[in-house]
Amino acid sequence: MYHFIVYGSIFLVCLFFALFFFFVGGEKQESFQNSLPSDSPSFHQEETYQESIPQENVSELPLSSEKDSLEKENSPEVLNDTQKEKILPKQEKPISKEKKETSLEIKETLLSFGYHTPEQLRNIDTIVIHSSYNASGGDVYDREKIIQQYKDYGVGAHYLIDRRGGVYRLIEEKNIAYHAGVSKLPDGRKNVNDFSIGIELMGTKESGFDAQQYSALNALISDIKSRYKIKNIVGHADIAPERKTDPWKFNWDSVKR
Repeated sequence: MYHFIVYGSIFLVCLFFALFFFFVGGEKQESFQNSLPSDSPSFHQEETYQESIPQENVSELPLSSEKDSLEKENSPEVLNDTQKEKILPKQEKPISKEKKETSLEIKETLLSFGYHTPEQLRNIDTIVIHSSYNASGGDVYDREKIIQQYKDYGVGAHYLIDRRGGVYRLIEEKNIAYHAGVSKLPDGRKNVNDFSIGIELMGTKESGFDAQQYSALNALISDIKSRYKIKNIVGHADIAPERKTDPWKFNWDSVKR
């Protein structure tokens, strides 16, 4: 009988404490949940939020990852000019389709013959165009042989233009070159060498001249005009018609006079 009373007392005490913690603990947990702000996150709420999103709209949700933050910072809208040069690829400039005028490149090949230096500065106002080729055998456009012919005859011109449009200065413009010989301009002036610049173009009586030569000639004429007031651009035949017929097969329409 004694043992029954002891064990029964212990059981009642345990039951009392169990009921006490059950009711008091539940009220505290409910009180804590009620004290949180309505927008506070919780594991249960986050799971419920994810499950409530339609699957097809997941890709439309705003992201807040570090990667997206960097992409936003590096977007063209928020970069300054210096940052754009470092981050963004350089844009190549479109290539202009406009053709540039032929640039003049003159090669110095000064002669020791075929001219003399006047005592006074020359008053240059005329350009005389000639044509010549190598008649001594071999390549008719051999520059060295053409120049050798000038030496053999004791003549020379200020410039020589080869078949590819290469321009060579043979005699300085300040000097009187022996290119015109006995000559006379339509205006009556004689001794054309004294006030003219002579230009030789490589070409035979049959060949005529190509586009590169005309282009180089026009560039050279423009260059000469930048220094002198040129009034006349003539051919050798124009000033010595009884002796000369060059320049042969020359297209005057291709010359900017």
